[in-house]
Amino acid sequence: MVRKIPRKPVTAPSRPAPSEYLSAPEAARLLGVKVPSLYSYVSRGVIRSVMQPGTRARLYYREDVEGAGKRMGGRAGIPETVETAVRWGQPMLASAITELTDEGPRYRGRAAVDLARAARRFESVAELLWSGIDLPSLAHWEQAEPPAEVWKRIEAAAGGSKGFTSGRLMVLANVMLALSMPDRPDFERGSTVTDARQLIALYASSMGLLGPLRRPVRPWGERSIATLLRDALIGPKASERAVDAIDAALIVCADHELSPSTLAARVAASAGADLRACLHAAIVTQSGTRLGGGCDRVEALLVGARTAADLKASIAGLEQAGQRVPGFNLVAYPKGDPRARFLLELSATVAPAGSPFRRLDGLLAEAREAFDLQPSIEVGLIGLALALGLPPRGASALWTIGRCAGWTAHVIEQRLAGFMLRPRAKYAPLA
Repeated sequence: MVRKIPRKPVTAPSRPAPSEYLSAPEAARLLGVKVPSLYSYVSRGVIRSVMQPGTRARLYYREDVEGAGKRMGGRAGIPETVETAVRWGQPMLASAITELTDEGPRYRGRAAVDLARAARRFESVAELLWSGIDLPSLAHWEQAEPPAEVWKRIEAAAGGSKGFTSGRLMVLANVMLALSMPDRPDFERGSTVTDARQLIALYASSMGLLGPLRRPVRPWGERSIATLLRDALIGPKASERAVDAIDAALIVCADHELSPSTLAARVAASAGADLRACLHAAIVTQSGTRLGGGCDRVEALLVGARTAADLKASIAGLEQAGQRVPGFNLVAYPKGDPRARFLLELSATVAPAGSPFRRLDGLLAEAREAFDLQPSIEVGLIGLALALGLPPRGASALWTIGRCAGWTAHVIEQRLAGFMLRPRAKYAPLA
């Protein structure tokens, strides 16, 4: 009799539990995108990442990657709904104003950095954005000065406070000017461009409350916007090289397609708001901590770092918490922000010996080496502010006032489009 030996049940070999983290190639493969696109999701805060100890490589949270893949239908690079389109997705509006390229923004087909290198005045580039007509020799605007009571109201409301930001000062100037403006909106009076020139000049002169004078700069005379800002933020005795550098900064800041603040201006314009109200909407949006308000925070981070070790420790803390380091690695420019490169190069040419910019330049070089951080426009503006001796929050002042040119252009274009920006929401009750 043959004795049968019982067989042991066959069990599948155990698989290791999936790791909580993914490498960059693994995460990109799971999303169905290329690795540079993965980095854009990290910059936007969609996917968190951590640095591997002892290396420069990063790991990505599996749950974030899988969640992003489910929300985007497994095709993260091709949004299926307007919801994903407004998260730095596919274009949602046609515009003839600005195109974003690897070389930076192009205004009406002209590279912003090239316009700045050509020693153009900010006024000439603003007119190009508004009308498409190029006036390269335009040096300043001739605009009416606001009534005397506007200045008095601004100074009285400011009260000598040192806690103002550029955005708050612009909002204050807006409100005080509104008390003296006609009831009819600019598009009914045919004064959109005239009002824009006056508003931008008022904003620039109001920056005197940040500078050594602690009061608005007036009278205007034939001074350009860059000259007003030089006088307001540094003082009238500063060199003309400072004026040229401020002009260049305003030009590269003038527009950046549909940024949140620009979209806010277009929404207000589509609803029939006058220009002052449209700029007001843009200014308060720009003051958010991810835009102009973030510029002030980056300034505090960089200026407050006394040594490279201090800066590295601050950056490492943000990295370990899975937070984006503000002022670096802008999603629009995977290879680095051309505007920041231009501004930092410009800063090196105007910074005197012993300038705080020299120390910042060294810190930035170490940050690039240690963390692979590419400066964005905020850092470039902060570098220029240190090189020129601007007061704290002067960098965000240049950014916001320069952007007024683009906001005005988008207000004009949206009005010509003739439709209201009114997206729909998909009702999704809480579970």
